[in-house]
Amino acid sequence: MREDLEIKPLEILSIEVHKLSSKPFVITTWYRPPNSSVDLFSHFDTVLRKLDSENVEHYLMGDLNSDLLSENNTYANALLNVSDVYGLRQLISEPTRITPSSCSLLDLIFTNRPDCVCLSGVSHVCISDHSLVYAFRKISIPAVSKGIKLVNYRQFKHFESANFRADILSQPWDILKRFRDPNQMWLKWKALFLGVCDAHAPLRSKRLRPSKSSWISTKLKKRMNYRDHLKKKAVKSN
Repeated sequence: MREDLEIKPLEILSIEVHKLSSKPFVITTWYRPPNSSVDLFSHFDTVLRKLDSENVEHYLMGDLNSDLLSENNTYANALLNVSDVYGLRQLISEPTRITPSSCSLLDLIFTNRPDCVCLSGVSHVCISDHSLVYAFRKISIPAVSKGIKLVNYRQFKHFESANFRADILSQPWDILKRFRDPNQMWLKWKALFLGVCDAHAPLRSKRLRPSKSSWISTKLKKRMNYRDHLKKKAVKSN
């Protein structure tokens, strides 16, 4: 919650959204009562100035009661003047309140990062006399694991314990006495030991697949194989 952006007398609420491996962004909703003083836009300017100084991605939305479809609308002009100063783009273009006698665009979405929005618009399915406005923000989705894990192991297929012990005994272990630093002594000991291990039980790698899904039964596997058989037969016979 961004309480520092709750400036009286605005009916405004802001939250900051944090996502892993991504910069946070701010979503602000503001309701401007109809026929309220145009001076409210000066307070709104204070909110935008603070967000602009932080250089943060932000979205402003709500029923602003400033009809952008109406020419020479005082409130709409005041709103657009403020938004232009801070380089905001308004995403909604069709009417959001439709009556038998009028059409008006009152519910708006402004943002300083329109490149982050892949889709926006109006949904007229709503119990209110105002339609729903929406915007889809692009997000990065972590790569889905394919369920294959690579592990290293030692191959003991040709391992002979007698030869291994003989090679271990033949290593120049006395060389360890030259080191006073125990860390260097350990590194040298490990190099000698692993060198023998690699010669008698070389490292190999293999892929491990996860256990089969419990819902794939033997019967289902047979049906899947039969399906594949028919597909190949159909391709060959046309």
